Amino acid sequence: VVDGKPQTVVVYTLSSAFNGVQRNWYLLSHEFFQERSKRAPYPSPMTTLRTLRYFSLWNQTVAALLQDLQPDVYHCMDYHAALAPLYVPKESRVPVILVLHNADYMGIVETDFINNRFWQTVPALRRLGVVFNLQKSAIRKYATFEGRFNMLKAGVAYVKEVQAGHGVCAVSANYGVELKRERALFNGLPCIMALDNATDPAEDQGEAGIDALKKQRFEAKAALQAHCGLDQNLDAKILIFIGRWVKQKGVDHIAMITPSLLRSHPEVQIVLAGPPDDACGLYAEELLAPIKPQFPGRLFVCTEFFALPGHLRRGAHLCFAPSCSEPFGYVDVEFGLLGVPSVGCAIGGLGKMPGVYFRQQNADSSRMLLDAFLCSVDYALDLPDADYWEMAHAATKATFPFDTWRENLLEAYSQAIAHFKPGK
Repeated sequence: VVDGKPQTVVVYTLSSAFNGVQRNWYLLSHEFFQERSKRAPYPSPMTTLRTLRYFSLWNQTVAALLQDLQPDVYHCMDYHAALAPLYVPKESRVPVILVLHNADYMGIVETDFINNRFWQTVPALRRLGVVFNLQKSAIRKYATFEGRFNMLKAGVAYVKEVQAGHGVCAVSANYGVELKRERALFNGLPCIMALDNATDPAEDQGEAGIDALKKQRFEAKAALQAHCGLDQNLDAKILIFIGRWVKQKGVDHIAMITPSLLRSHPEVQIVLAGPPDDACGLYAEELLAPIKPQFPGRLFVCTEFFALPGHLRRGAHLCFAPSCSEPFGYVDVEFGLLGVPSVGCAIGGLGKMPGVYFRQQNADSSRMLLDAFLCSVDYALDLPDADYWEMAHAATKATFPFDTWRENLLEAYSQAIAHFKPGK
């Protein structure tokens, strides 16, 4: 029941076996879930009642599956389905692990539009209760934090209530420490466990020497320049950023230093691609629009989803990573394993791959962050060739084993199950 109206969700089931393990997928079909596009695969967190209805139906459907399937553990990814346990009766509750891939978003949906002009909370809670098919008391207790509706709070509160706080995980150890230290939402948790993401190693396991890396770079650079319409210059140093254009990724800082970099380093070419996904992304797009004609053949900008084949990524000299917050930092791993070091901020999951990094001294000062970022890029570009290629080669040897990830995941499951008390 969403906003007082019954809804029907069609569930499709897919099954397959892998290494003797039976795997099942449940695909949920409803018009609420199909009103999305490639440019906006998730509902906007700053929109209207439609977004709230989307998450209400999603969580209620997940709860129905939990009741029906009774899994040993509910592996909850972030806030999207963190409300689901609230719909499950006490006798059908299951242990939960809540894995934080990006806690900065925190599941906050703008709900000011349902407050009256005197900012009274009861009408707002009543309206949310109708949309989510929950009692006002449940909304107040589990889904409001710092005066705002917050879906992630529900997952954290559930883990505290039935598992004594055991079962909250982050996708890197450093990110878990940062969340515990800086986010009041996680106060009272005994710990935030680390589930560092695993990934395949480099194709050659880092065995290729520096000469082989240079040859690969030489060939890939020409192909990358042709693919992006850049000048064919094999002495160029290509700096690249591919990903969502959001404040968290520091894309506005990249846009701000781009003119300075192109003027002060004639050998530099820059590739920036990805969809703007918040105000900072749109601001970066506006900053870059007038700059592009000033540097023909040296600046490529694409503000859409951009698929760049892996072999072309080898042609980059450095990967931009000036994130203000970074849970794991998969981009630096992806490029590093191809022999492309990163330059950016050592925060959260960043800094585990060879590269040139700065540390935030004052996260509230844009001037400080810009200066530190620009200095880091200048330093990286001026590195002696021998030092640069040694760093690039070291990046290809990095490993993030699946066995380690699996052991940590099983430990998280066992902790959740061991502390689970459904009757609370």
